[in-house]
Amino acid sequence: MGHIGLTPQSMHAMGGFKVQGRDAQAALGLVDDAKELAHAGCFAIVLEGVPDRVAARVTRTVDVPTIGIGAGPDCDGQVLVFHDVLGLEHRVVPKFVRRYADLHTEGVVALRHFADDVRSGAFPTVDESYRMADAEAEALGLYGAA
Repeated sequence: MGHIGLTPQSMHAMGGFKVQGRDAQAALGLVDDAKELAHAGCFAIVLEGVPDRVAARVTRTVDVPTIGIGAGPDCDGQVLVFHDVLGLEHRVVPKFVRRYADLHTEGVVALRHFADDVRSGAFPTVDESYRMADAEAEALGLYGAA
Protein backbone atom coordinates (compact mmCIF):
# COMPACT_ATOMS: atom_id res chain seq x y z
CA MET A 1 0.00 0.00 0.00
CA GLY A 2 1.38 3.37 -0.96
CA HIS A 3 1.12 6.53 1.13
CA ILE A 4 1.41 10.10 -0.14
CA GLY A 5 0.78 13.56 1.23
CA LEU A 6 1.40 13.95 4.92
CA THR A 7 3.39 10.95 6.01
CA PRO A 8 3.86 10.61 9.77
CA GLN A 9 7.44 9.38 9.42
CA SER A 10 8.43 12.61 7.66
CA MET A 11 6.09 15.01 9.47
CA HIS A 12 8.90 16.84 11.24
CA ALA A 13 10.86 17.25 8.01
CA MET A 14 7.73 18.82 6.49
CA GLY A 15 7.47 21.36 9.31
CA GLY A 16 4.85 19.56 11.39
CA PHE A 17 1.28 18.63 10.56
CA LYS A 18 0.76 20.62 7.39
CA VAL A 19 -1.51 19.95 4.47
CA GLN A 20 0.52 18.84 1.46
CA GLY A 21 -0.11 19.75 -2.18
CA ARG A 22 -1.77 23.13 -1.70
CA ASP A 23 -0.11 24.76 -4.71
CA ALA A 24 -0.38 23.51 -8.31
CA GLN A 25 3.22 22.31 -8.56
CA ALA A 26 3.07 20.34 -5.32
CA ALA A 27 -0.34 18.92 -6.29
CA LEU A 28 0.99 17.71 -9.64
CA GLY A 29 3.90 16.15 -7.76
CA LEU A 30 1.44 14.16 -5.64
CA VAL A 31 -0.43 13.02 -8.76
CA ASP A 32 2.87 11.89 -10.28
CA ASP A 33 3.82 10.12 -7.04
CA ALA A 34 0.49 8.29 -7.05
CA LYS A 35 1.00 7.18 -10.67
CA GLU A 36 4.48 5.89 -9.81
CA LEU A 37 3.14 3.97 -6.80
CA ALA A 38 0.37 2.38 -8.86
CA HIS A 39 2.87 1.51 -11.60
CA ALA A 40 5.21 -0.01 -9.01
CA GLY A 41 2.47 -2.43 -7.97
CA CYS A 42 0.78 -0.85 -4.95
CA PHE A 43 -2.67 -2.35 -4.46
CA ALA A 44 -3.99 0.89 -2.92
CA ILE A 45 -2.77 4.36 -1.96
CA VAL A 46 -3.41 6.30 1.25
CA LEU A 47 -3.86 10.02 0.65
CA GLU A 48 -3.23 11.88 3.89
CA GLY A 49 -3.58 15.56 4.60
CA VAL A 50 -4.12 16.72 1.02
CA PRO A 51 -6.72 19.12 -0.41
CA ASP A 52 -9.93 17.44 -1.50
CA ARG A 53 -9.52 18.50 -5.14
CA VAL A 54 -6.05 16.96 -5.28
CA ALA A 55 -7.35 13.72 -3.78
CA ALA A 56 -10.20 13.68 -6.32
CA ARG A 57 -7.72 14.10 -9.17
CA VAL A 58 -5.47 11.35 -7.85
CA THR A 59 -8.49 9.05 -7.46
CA ARG A 60 -9.55 9.70 -11.08
CA THR A 61 -5.99 9.23 -12.33
CA VAL A 62 -4.91 5.92 -10.80
CA ASP A 63 -6.42 2.48 -11.31
CA VAL A 64 -6.00 1.40 -7.68
CA PRO A 65 -8.27 2.33 -4.77
CA THR A 66 -7.46 5.47 -2.80
CA ILE A 67 -8.02 5.66 0.93
CA GLY A 68 -8.40 9.12 2.38
CA ILE A 69 -7.43 10.44 5.77
CA GLY A 70 -7.90 14.17 5.72
CA ALA A 71 -8.27 14.11 1.93
CA GLY A 72 -11.95 14.87 1.38
CA PRO A 73 -14.90 12.75 0.27
CA ASP A 74 -13.81 11.73 -3.24
CA CYS A 75 -11.42 8.93 -2.28
CA ASP A 76 -12.56 5.34 -2.76
CA GLY A 77 -12.49 4.72 1.00
CA GLN A 78 -11.89 6.51 4.29
CA VAL A 79 -9.89 5.77 7.41
CA LEU A 80 -9.43 7.48 10.77
CA VAL A 81 -7.13 6.63 13.63
CA PHE A 82 -8.92 4.34 16.11
CA HIS A 83 -8.03 6.55 19.10
CA ASP A 84 -9.44 9.60 17.33
CA VAL A 85 -12.74 7.95 16.37
CA LEU A 86 -13.32 6.74 19.93
CA GLY A 87 -12.02 9.89 21.62
CA LEU A 88 -9.51 7.92 23.70
CA GLU A 89 -7.17 10.89 24.08
CA HIS A 90 -7.76 14.53 24.90
CA ARG A 91 -5.55 16.36 22.45
CA VAL A 92 -5.93 18.80 19.62
CA VAL A 93 -6.98 16.78 16.60
CA PRO A 94 -6.65 17.62 12.93
CA LYS A 95 -9.57 19.32 11.17
CA PHE A 96 -10.64 16.13 9.41
CA VAL A 97 -11.11 14.08 12.59
CA ARG A 98 -14.67 13.44 13.70
CA ARG A 99 -14.96 11.95 17.17
CA TYR A 100 -17.78 9.46 17.48
CA ALA A 101 -17.38 8.95 21.23
CA ASP A 102 -15.62 10.37 24.29
CA LEU A 103 -14.18 7.19 25.73
CA HIS A 104 -11.33 9.08 27.38
CA THR A 105 -13.68 10.62 29.94
CA GLU A 106 -15.60 7.38 30.41
CA GLY A 107 -12.33 5.44 30.67
CA VAL A 108 -10.91 7.71 33.37
CA VAL A 109 -14.13 7.39 35.39
CA ALA A 110 -14.13 3.60 34.98
CA LEU A 111 -10.48 3.29 36.02
CA ARG A 112 -11.10 5.43 39.11
CA HIS A 113 -14.02 3.18 40.11
CA PHE A 114 -11.86 0.08 39.55
CA ALA A 115 -8.99 1.47 41.66
CA ASP A 116 -11.41 2.49 44.44
CA ASP A 117 -12.97 -0.99 44.46
CA VAL A 118 -9.56 -2.69 44.62
CA ARG A 119 -8.39 -0.44 47.45
CA SER A 120 -11.58 -0.97 49.45
CA GLY A 121 -11.65 -4.73 48.85
CA ALA A 122 -14.95 -4.55 46.93
CA PHE A 123 -13.23 -6.16 43.91
CA PRO A 124 -12.98 -9.01 43.27
CA THR A 125 -15.88 -10.72 45.00
CA VAL A 126 -16.35 -14.45 45.48
CA ASP A 127 -18.63 -14.40 42.42
CA GLU A 128 -15.73 -12.99 40.38
CA SER A 129 -13.27 -15.64 41.61
CA TYR A 130 -12.60 -19.20 40.46
CA ARG A 131 -13.36 -21.84 43.06
CA MET A 132 -11.78 -25.15 43.98
CA ALA A 133 -13.82 -28.08 45.26
CA ASP A 134 -13.72 -28.30 49.07
CA ALA A 135 -12.29 -31.85 48.93
CA GLU A 136 -9.41 -30.65 46.74
CA ALA A 137 -8.76 -27.69 49.05
CA GLU A 138 -8.64 -30.04 52.04
CA ALA A 139 -6.20 -32.32 50.16
CA LEU A 140 -3.90 -29.30 49.89
CA GLY A 141 -4.32 -28.50 53.57
CA LEU A 142 -6.45 -25.45 52.87
CA TYR A 143 -9.00 -26.09 55.61
CA GLY A 144 -11.58 -23.39 55.98
CA ALA A 145 -10.37 -21.71 52.79
CA ALA A 146 -12.79 -19.25 51.25
